[in-house]
Amino acid sequence: MDKFLESRWFLRGFALLMATIMFATVNNPEDQATNTTPNAQTDSHTIENVPVDTIFDQESLVVTGVPSTVDVTIEGPSQVVTRTNAIRDFRVFIDLSEEEIGTQEAAIEHEGFSTQLKVTLSEPVANVTIDERVSEEFTVETDYNEAIIPEGYTLDELSVSPKTVLVTGAKGIIDSIQFVRATINVDGTVEDEETVQSPVQVLNAELDKLPVTVEPSNVDVSISVIQPSKEVPLVPTPTGTLPDGAEVQGLSLERDTVIIFGQADKIAEIDEIEVPIDLSEVEESGSAIEVQIPKPDGVNELSDTTVPAVVTFEENAEAVDGAAPDEPDQSQDSAEDPEAGDEAAEEESNTENEEELTLSALPVEIRGAGDDLDASFQSPSDGELNLRITGSAEDLEGLTEDDVSLYVDASDLEEGEHQVAVEIEGPENVTYSLSQANVTIQLSQA
Repeated sequence: MDKFLESRWFLRGFALLMATIMFATVNNPEDQATNTTPNAQTDSHTIENVPVDTIFDQESLVVTGVPSTVDVTIEGPSQVVTRTNAIRDFRVFIDLSEEEIGTQEAAIEHEGFSTQLKVTLSEPVANVTIDERVSEEFTVETDYNEAIIPEGYTLDELSVSPKTVLVTGAKGIIDSIQFVRATINVDGTVEDEETVQSPVQVLNAELDKLPVTVEPSNVDVSISVIQPSKEVPLVPTPTGTLPDGAEVQGLSLERDTVIIFGQADKIAEIDEIEVPIDLSEVEESGSAIEVQIPKPDGVNELSDTTVPAVVTFEENAEAVDGAAPDEPDQSQDSAEDPEAGDEAAEEESNTENEEELTLSALPVEIRGAGDDLDASFQSPSDGELNLRITGSAEDLEGLTEDDVSLYVDASDLEEGEHQVAVEIEGPENVTYSLSQANVTIQLSQA
């Protein structure tokens, strides 16, 4: 044995074996890393808000309870920590592809980190719920803050477009939906009509917002306001005196009513409006004068501010006698000019034979509005007026609504609200009197 140990060949073989072992040890990367780690500088760093990928059947299932992000803390050699934080070629995920419907705990996993790093997740486990994916159509309700309605106005219309939306989510959550609504939010108050885009909110009975997807997620909500209105009669009231002491035979207004606008409780107390007519301004019996319509307290606006008034009167006997010497002898003139006498007699005869015909609720046509504009009536809201026609019995005989047309010309008007005069098409040998000389129309984009 001693001879064998002292043999040259044994010593050579032993030396070769030791050299081989030492070579393998020095060139082993893992051993090298292990041997150098204790002497290398270590560091730690927390990477915040790392997204969590969820692996599941997205076509038929819905998953809730998975955190959208987690914080990842890495610890190890400084160079590896710095490189990992800079490149971020790792992934954090939760695999539910093999899990069944229901609520359960699932581990949040990671991959792509160096084996030299210690990785810690802020939430290593999530309590998730897997449910059947369903879609259902819901009607969108509208809501508004009453503070956007101006004082003295009331809500006219509140609408939404589209009226329905498609809500997709877990079956259990879809079943818990109580409200699908869009709230209109505007700066200040609504002047007339306004349309805004509002997000659709899906809520349960406790008014908690539910985790669902909505298509479309935004809808157009339109709101319009109006002033309360009321039609009241106009009552002619004489003031002042007629010239030369003449006596009034009749007072009349071409329109008997006016529409008043204001707060509902204020205009409810108004039953009529007295229209003062200054007799001192009347120069000729039967002539029309334009008089102002007073605006009562509590009324914000009138459909018309003036109205034509007609005063008929008869001069007293003393005034006639006093004027007689200065007047020419009409009988003499008639004798000298038979044709003039005949014309006067015919005119007097025609005046005595004049009759009146009233056509009610005649539609007013809006002509000339551009193709890109929608036209509507504001006052009167139904776009209809009454028409009084004066003429001889012969001219009025057989006259019907088909023989007369009312219209307004909107050809030169732009978008907005306009007060325009009403035009009349009909027979020319009669006299027309409208219940309302002007109408208010609204032109808006089609």
